[in-house]
Amino acid sequence: MSEEFNPDSILNSTITEDEYEGKKALTAEGSYPDATVMDVRAFEPHERAREKGVEARLRVVFDCPSYDGDLSTFINYKRPLNAKATYTKLVKAVWPDKEVAITKTPRDLIGERVNVNVFHEEGDFGRWAEFRFTPVS
Repeated sequence: MSEEFNPDSILNSTITEDEYEGKKALTAEGSYPDATVMDVRAFEPHERAREKGVEARLRVVFDCPSYDGDLSTFINYKRPLNAKATYTKLVKAVWPDKEVAITKTPRDLIGERVNVNVFHEEGDFGRWAEFRFTPVS
């Protein structure tokens, strides 16, 4: 059942503060099993992150068969990588075998599958969706 088009509802609507500031809605908390990495792109880091040695922000886009919304996140990429780095956690979940993982690049993630879990976190920069990863069994 589709709603009837109402142009007045569009023409009388206002922009929210988040929309004005360019903030997208947070990905809903929950589990997104068997997600496929559809795209990985590198962008310049935020100025504050660059000051801390971050080389790039990787935008990773996932497709999950049980979810039809936007499932993507930005991951800071800083060398040397450490065990707590989100990128390292993603690589370990996709390729649990170290000998395989050390031969892979961010581009190699495209087409790979992983379970994604999203939690909302709060900190100095406001509220964000924290993505965590586990291997697909």
